Amino acid sequence: MKTFVKYFQLAIVLITFSGSAQVFLEDINLYPDQVLYKKAHDLPSINEYYPFIDGHGNYPNLSAQKAFPKKIALVSFYVWDNSLIEDAVSPQTLWHESSWIADHENRLANELAKYSVNAIEHRFDSLGSEVISPKDFTVAQKKVYDSLKIHYASSYRKRVPDSIQYDICAANQYRFIKIPSKPFDYEFSNDMALMAKLLGVDAVLVVENQVRYNGKTGIIQEMVMNLYGSNPVKRSSANSGKISNGNGYNDGLLYVSMVMDLEALFAQYDDTKLVTYENFLGVDRLIMLMSDQLYINYMERTKIEPKKL
Repeated sequence: MKTFVKYFQLAIVLITFSGSAQVFLEDINLYPDQVLYKKAHDLPSINEYYPFIDGHGNYPNLSAQKAFPKKIALVSFYVWDNSLIEDAVSPQTLWHESSWIADHENRLANELAKYSVNAIEHRFDSLGSEVISPKDFTVAQKKVYDSLKIHYASSYRKRVPDSIQYDICAANQYRFIKIPSKPFDYEFSNDMALMAKLLGVDAVLVVENQVRYNGKTGIIQEMVMNLYGSNPVKRSSANSGKISNGNGYNDGLLYVSMVMDLEALFAQYDDTKLVTYENFLGVDRLIMLMSDQLYINYMERTKIEPKKL
C-alpha cells in the first residue's frame, strides 16, 4: 500500500511539472533524471550548430580541440529578473519586500550559491575537470578578476540609467557578469576568453538564476550555465580578416550554453510580507544534472565535422 501511495504521489507531481500548475522546488527531488533532462536544453541547439574549419564565425570548431577543458573558473553566479531592465529599476527597489537583499548582500544569491557551487565543483571533478571559484584565486588572479572590464557588442542595459547598478545581484565574492541578451555577443566572448587566459584556466563558467517575486511567492524560472573559452582554431593570416558583427574570426567563443526550464516555487509570503515558507532543496541536484548535460553536449560537438570554406 505504501508503495502504491508513493507512486501515486510521484505521478501527481510529474503531471504538475509537465503542465502549467505551480510546482515546489523541493518536490523536484521526486522526479527521475530522465524527466529533468527533458527540462534542460542547449542554446543554440546542436541541430543549429555550424562551425567552420578555419575557426571563423560564432560557433567553435570543437573537433579541433576534442578534450573537455581541464581547468575551469566559475567567474559569476547571480540572480536575475528581466523586470530589472524592462522597468528600469534597481534590485533594491524590485526586491525590497522579498527579504532577498539585506546588509548590502543578496541573501537569495548566497543561498543558491551555497547549494550550487559545491555541486558544480564535485560534478566536474568526477568528469575529470577542476573548477575554481574566486575564493580559490591567488592574489594575482584576484587582481585580474576584479580589474578586467567586460564589454558587450549589444548592451543588455538598454535605456537603464547609469545610476542603477546590478552588482548586488551576485553572490558574495563573485562579480556580477551578466550573460548577454543575445547568445553570440562576440565582444563578451572575447573578454571571457581573455579572462580565462589571464586566470590561467582553460575556460570560464557563468551561472545565471532567473527568478521572479510577485509579493506572494518566489519562483526560480530557469537556470543558465554558459561555458566560454578561446577559439580552438588558432588565429592565422588566412582566418583573421576584419570582424563584422562577430562573423569573422573571434579569439573567444561560447562553447556550450545549458538552460533548465523550471518555474519552481521556493518561497511563500503572508500579507505582511513575512516569509512563511522557504526551501532550496533540490538545487544541487539540478545543477549537477545541468553540469552533466553541458559536458555531454560539449563532447557531442567535438564529433561534428566543420564546414569547409
